Amino acid sequence: MKARILWLSSALLTSLSLPAAAKDAPDKSTATTDESPDKAKAADDSSADQATKESAAEEKSKAADEAKPAPSDSFGHRGQFGLRVGLVGGYNMIFRYDQSPLCAAYDPAKSLSEQQKFCGHGAPLALDFAASFAPLDFIEPYVFMRLGLSGEKQTDTLPIKVLGAGARIYTMSDSAFKIFIEPAVAYEFEGSAGTVSLPGYAPQYKKDLLIHLAAGPQIDVARYVGFYLDAGLTTGVLRALRTTLELQAGVQARFP
Repeated sequence: MKARILWLSSALLTSLSLPAAAKDAPDKSTATTDESPDKAKAADDSSADQATKESAAEEKSKAADEAKPAPSDSFGHRGQFGLRVGLVGGYNMIFRYDQSPLCAAYDPAKSLSEQQKFCGHGAPLALDFAASFAPLDFIEPYVFMRLGLSGEKQTDTLPIKVLGAGARIYTMSDSAFKIFIEPAVAYEFEGSAGTVSLPGYAPQYKKDLLIHLAAGPQIDVARYVGFYLDAGLTTGVLRALRTTLELQAGVQARFP
């Protein structure tokens, strides 16, 4: 009898404890359902962050590209060959040596050694041709030739013939408007026109060494074309001590 009562009591306690255990056990389906939105939200946030990073990178790259000057906006001469032609005029100041050509009309009241030593007169117009190549934007070496359009009557000289070399050194070299300085050396080799003949007069028309320095502005209206204006001095030392104050205007074409 006692054993039966004990068995019934144990069965009753077991039946009462099963619902409580079932209640305390976690609902796996509910947990799984609750975790799915969190994972989806995390995935969405990661995609949004990646899109934001990609957008920021694109904007940064675009800003860098915009900051770089477009080739058409750069007027530097680097890597370009150039051809230019200019018209030159000026004023000659001459100090004669004893064997230098006369620089003024002959004065019959004076001996040859007493003829005028210092003269000043307009220089005949000439054309300047030059070919250049710029290894860098700011420097442009060149060779040039100058051909006179008429002779110089005061010194009885044929139209000027000059060959030389120099370089243009630019400021603001990548700008459309730039200033250049132009040093050069040259060789002058025209001779006498032979129209003056005087007893005992045999002037020496020596080939001359010229030193040239000029400066001025240049405006490049396109990457391939520019216009320039310069003022300068050209000095010769062998035939006579002579300095020419010059003005030149011209056009330059460049390629590629």
